[in-house]
Amino acid sequence: MKRELGLFGKWRKGKSVFITLLSSFIFVFMVPVSIGSVVYLEIEDIMVRNAYHSNSVMLEQLKYVVNSETQEVDFLMHQIAFHPKQQLLMQQGEGTSSSDIYSFIEFMKELTRYKAYNTFIEDMYVYFGNTDTILTPSMKTDSFTFFNSIYKYSHMTLDEFRSNILMGNHNKSYMHTVLSTSTVKEENVITFVQSLPFGEYNHRAGSLVILINEDEIRNMLKEVEGLHQGAIYVLNREKELLIGPEDAKVPYDYLKKFISGDSGNLLTNVNNEDMFISYTTSSENGWIYLSVFPKSLVLKQVHQVKGWSIVSVGLCLLLGIFLCVHLTRRHYSPIREMVKLISQGRLKNSGEPEDELKLIRETMLSLFGKEDELENKLANQLPMIRAHFLSRLIRGQVDTSTITVQDMEILKLQFQYDWFATMIIEIEDSTRFMKEDSEREWILLRFILLNLSNELLAGNGYVFEEEKNRIVVLFNLNGQFAEAEQVIQDFGKGLLEVMRDRFKTWISLGISDRHAGIGSVTKCYDEAMIALSYKIIRGSEEILYYSEVKTKDQSFYRFPKDLEVQLTNYTKHGDHQNAERLLNSLYELNFSHNQLSPEIGKWFFLDLQSILIKLMESLRFDYSQFSDWHMDPNKVWAESNTSEQAFIRIKSTYLEVCDLVKEDKTEHGELLYGRIIALIEVEYGDNNLGLAMIAERLHLNPIYISSFYKKHCGENITETITKIRIGHAKRLLAEGLTIQEISLRVGYASNIVLTKIFKKIEGITPGKYREQLDNRKES
Repeated sequence: MKRELGLFGKWRKGKSVFITLLSSFIFVFMVPVSIGSVVYLEIEDIMVRNAYHSNSVMLEQLKYVVNSETQEVDFLMHQIAFHPKQQLLMQQGEGTSSSDIYSFIEFMKELTRYKAYNTFIEDMYVYFGNTDTILTPSMKTDSFTFFNSIYKYSHMTLDEFRSNILMGNHNKSYMHTVLSTSTVKEENVITFVQSLPFGEYNHRAGSLVILINEDEIRNMLKEVEGLHQGAIYVLNREKELLIGPEDAKVPYDYLKKFISGDSGNLLTNVNNEDMFISYTTSSENGWIYLSVFPKSLVLKQVHQVKGWSIVSVGLCLLLGIFLCVHLTRRHYSPIREMVKLISQGRLKNSGEPEDELKLIRETMLSLFGKEDELENKLANQLPMIRAHFLSRLIRGQVDTSTITVQDMEILKLQFQYDWFATMIIEIEDSTRFMKEDSEREWILLRFILLNLSNELLAGNGYVFEEEKNRIVVLFNLNGQFAEAEQVIQDFGKGLLEVMRDRFKTWISLGISDRHAGIGSVTKCYDEAMIALSYKIIRGSEEILYYSEVKTKDQSFYRFPKDLEVQLTNYTKHGDHQNAERLLNSLYELNFSHNQLSPEIGKWFFLDLQSILIKLMESLRFDYSQFSDWHMDPNKVWAESNTSEQAFIRIKSTYLEVCDLVKEDKTEHGELLYGRIIALIEVEYGDNNLGLAMIAERLHLNPIYISSFYKKHCGENITETITKIRIGHAKRLLAEGLTIQEISLRVGYASNIVLTKIFKKIEGITPGKYREQLDNRKES
């Protein structure tokens, strides 16, 4: 009994320490609980916003895919609606002559050709009201036979079929229908109907009906539904259901009332369950895409994390209290020792809260995994863009003075040093590696060479493809000459050895000197090309240094074939700057480092002049246009006191050719632009006026005219045609003509089309514009 009192006394004496330790322990264990609660609340909010965003993105993607298909339907409708044979058959009366029958057969062939190119379209037919004829790609019949024997529309009588579909007032209308045929009992299809003639809704003579394969669209919906385990509804512009889930948990009539505006997101309660609703509207076909999915799916992982968190923290608290009581009863050591023991216990027993935070972090990463995947797809395109930029950079097609830090960050290019060198790798013999010399094997070989080069480069520059058998390495080196040379040598030797021994491929390497500044990259490339050209003398499968080439005794001049091609292209395109740069490089290569003999120098200048003569002949230039030109190349050499004078005379002629080419391009552009505008002003009243007609009249390619016009004046030809037509329409409105007469005069098929376009351009209808003109006259 005394012992028990003694223990109790000790416990009471150490009670304050016990309470302090217990409070500290509980406080420490409450920290992860508090953090977890805050993080949980944030995750719940983020997940809700992310659910809205992800769902909107999926709907936009679905809308884009379906729009691309319905655009083909719209294009097909325009082709048939404005087809001359269709318009002729729609206007003519009933006839049984062989010519009338032949006209129908010819138009059936046209329908067959249209249908063959689109799997999205299940079938189509044209109804001619004047003869009660239905024409499909495979038959000609009347509406009675067609309805009763070919396509039986469920829930619709023959009269309803004729009045609602064949002769109804439809402007690109989509509707859900159920058809039955002789082979299929019932089939869901989306029916597209357009009244004919197009735009004349008060004088309907027939209709074009296109049956769209609903299963194609439904398969797209199932893919999207599977991503968020929800339901997708597709409505037409009248908010009628086109496609919906087969086992819809939420009635369509209930959802219909939430649609207001073109798009939106909202949370509502359906049958005692919170549901997310998102919708968006297509401006192309008027379809409304509506998505419904339960909120519980989004927060399921959060609730799981919360449950495990509560259980883990509870266990840790119980274990911590037990350890505190146990250690306090057994030890009355100083507070420092007690804290140390409890800390050791925490390290041993509180690992789960740390794992809990890690679990939460992993959950957040998984929630944003889809966005990360999208960013990764975009990042996959970066190497191609960067390679294109570097290829233009080494060829002098980039103005290095305009490159900013932001440009380099976007391309993820980083040059740590100010010194550069270029190596050109050319594949010489790969017959032992490639069996068939196919494009697939070439792709594999370039892939191996690129990856191996990147490994050997070790971050000292960049590697990219230039041609089928050529890779370029751009070295970025520090100012230590010996170290930089060693990096290049080790790279070249290692690459040669690995490609030869492991991949049975022999390569040649051309290496430039080192130069300072990013603007010198073009010079490095030219030097590497010159060095590589010496493989003819030194043999292939070698490392060729420009520093060795430029110091050799010159018994011949250096003018590689690739540089000749570059010089020709620069001059032909009027590229004054790059042509001058390349000519200076050639002169420096042949005359600055080592003097050529007079005979060899003469042959060098003869080569330059022969290229110039061929250029003038191909460009059809008159030699008398050039101030310092001699037809006899020998006179240039004979009349010059030094090689530099001869070079300056030849270079000046090259640059004059560049300037004339550029000037000729400018004059040609102005002339072509004037011809296009003149043609539009004359033919603006022709309904067929467009890019194709202009190209045909001018005997030019439509793609070339479109690209030229856009670059020349900053707008499309269609926009210019519209402006000119509206300008003439405003003039005719002042003269008192009817809107229908004006429509026909300015090239529009009906007053509806003119009114729509006029309002879009001027902001008011033609009638309002005329009222404003009348008011001005009265005032």
